[in-house]
Amino acid sequence: MTTSPFRYDINALRALAVMVVIGFHFQIGVFKSGFIGVDIFLVISGYLIGSQALQKLKSGDFLVGHFLQMRLRRIFPALYLIVMASVLLGWQFSLPGEYLKQLRQAMSALAFVSNIAFSNDIGYFSAAAQTKPLLHTWSLSVEWQFYMCLPIVLLVVNLLARKEFKPKAALACLGIFTVASFAWCLWQSSQNSSSTFFSLTTRAWELLVGCLIAYYEVFTEKTSLAQPQNLALRNGCSALGWTMLATCLFVTMSESNWPGPITVLPVLGSALVVASKAQMNQNILLENTAVQKLGDWSYSLYLWHWPLWVFLIAWLSTHGEVATPILKSALFLVTVLLSYGSFKWVEQPVRTKRNYWTPKRLVYFSLTSFLSLVLVSAAIFAFDGVPQRLPLHIQRAELARMVNTPRDECFRNAQSEKAASESYCDFGPAVQQGVPSALLWGDSIANQYLEPLTHAASIANFHGLIATQSGCRAFIDVPATEFGVPQKCREFNQSVLAFLRSPQGPKMVVLARNWGPPDEISQLVSTLLAMDKTVVLVLPSLRLDFDVPGKWIEMQYRAGEPIDNWSLPATPQLMQADLRSAIAKATSSFKNNPKYIEVDPLPMVCEAAYCYLVRNGQANFRDTLHISNLNAALYESVFTHALTRAVKVSE
Repeated sequence: MTTSPFRYDINALRALAVMVVIGFHFQIGVFKSGFIGVDIFLVISGYLIGSQALQKLKSGDFLVGHFLQMRLRRIFPALYLIVMASVLLGWQFSLPGEYLKQLRQAMSALAFVSNIAFSNDIGYFSAAAQTKPLLHTWSLSVEWQFYMCLPIVLLVVNLLARKEFKPKAALACLGIFTVASFAWCLWQSSQNSSSTFFSLTTRAWELLVGCLIAYYEVFTEKTSLAQPQNLALRNGCSALGWTMLATCLFVTMSESNWPGPITVLPVLGSALVVASKAQMNQNILLENTAVQKLGDWSYSLYLWHWPLWVFLIAWLSTHGEVATPILKSALFLVTVLLSYGSFKWVEQPVRTKRNYWTPKRLVYFSLTSFLSLVLVSAAIFAFDGVPQRLPLHIQRAELARMVNTPRDECFRNAQSEKAASESYCDFGPAVQQGVPSALLWGDSIANQYLEPLTHAASIANFHGLIATQSGCRAFIDVPATEFGVPQKCREFNQSVLAFLRSPQGPKMVVLARNWGPPDEISQLVSTLLAMDKTVVLVLPSLRLDFDVPGKWIEMQYRAGEPIDNWSLPATPQLMQADLRSAIAKATSSFKNNPKYIEVDPLPMVCEAAYCYLVRNGQANFRDTLHISNLNAALYESVFTHALTRAVKVSE
């Protein structure tokens, strides 16, 4: 097979892919389905890499080391530049806790495992995408992992064929992996798996489609679609492919559960364009200089646009501004200029000046660059993100945003897993004869009260156990009424109830949760009282529709000075008056039962006609819902009073 001429059509496809991704991320309305740009890139990468690997295998001079070195030469230098730019910008603009996360993400990006890191960061307390300047590097990690796996698979096939490369065996292997990956992708997307988007196993089929096109060209030259006699057919396929891609862009598709069945459309459209090798001699739209330059710079454009956008949004947010069309246009221009510079002075020299950038020097540079980042990150971690680089009043607001819930090792995740080995962690005094026990049962709302509960346990002399799980409210499991609740949550609540019914079950139960249906609460309390348990019910606190520390930071940035106190009018909506009234009605039959005790957290943050979100320079909440770990001590008196009563009636 002769060396292929420059593929203007693929370069145009790159330009389209990067432009729609940028348009999507910059929130330009016509690019609502712009996330398909990544799918286009994956097909192109699979084709180009597959072509190189299969051609080398065909000629018998394939070397894994050379193959990976070429991939490193293409990807790492520009990636390192962006990672370090993000680290420096983060130092200037990011808050300490946020910055530590960004450093972890930077290291994972350079180690090509950021897709795994970001997949694991999807959850109840994970940061929004707009706080992750290197989120887009997940696709590079997927590609690199594919580059690591592909030669191994092909060499195993080669070895099994007794060192004589068998094209049909390679085809069968590629085909099997393509079908398996696609089937797994469909299964995972049907399960609403949040990790599907970032996973190599659910994305590999897109790259393998490109590899299959490459196989067809390398080993079936005589019957290839690219033969001159197939000119009309390949032009038709190309036109169909471009039409499919245009349709995907202008028809809004859902990003949820992506990739999935509908992902076939952009993948097939890209595959048709790549496989057709259509002549573009007179195609003014696709072969003009601007489109081709965008294609040339597409990698740098992809790398630069997202961190610039993330830091712009962060700056605008703290100053109470929004990204206007003029700002977006200016940011795009800056992105293009930086991408041109990155392409000309980083990408091209490393790729073309191989007398200087020898394989040994390239590998040495890559390793030392990564290790340098690790050492710098370790130093910054040792100083907790170096909060001293920020004004004192901003440091206080950041401190309130501690995302780890109290006793995190005892708090079960959504899969009902926790770091601590015991079934239920202890708090308060140790178990001893004559000391009653209490069980804290609920979700993260319950877990947030552990500090005042621990204080109450030491004062009222009771032993505590922790039964809390992320996003899993306490309820009596009735299939007819709890339809749609995750199975792990139902199983957890069933196990807690079984424990309470056992001879070892505590005499007291503290219930707190993200309160919902009042009838569900009534049923839960009634069941526990019938078991002769003393029930301490924690009523709802404030319900806010914004992140308190984040808003506090914005207000202080705008004011240019500290704001030590911040209160809001105590409106019925803020105080959840309707919900509290419904709970009162549902539990009215228990009011005269001495074993039913309520804890009301509202008086701790509200007085007269106002509720304090910040008081004396401390935030009372760490997000939109949970109390601040720093001010948890505010609730010690009310919990001590309630649990002292509970101990007496439980004796």
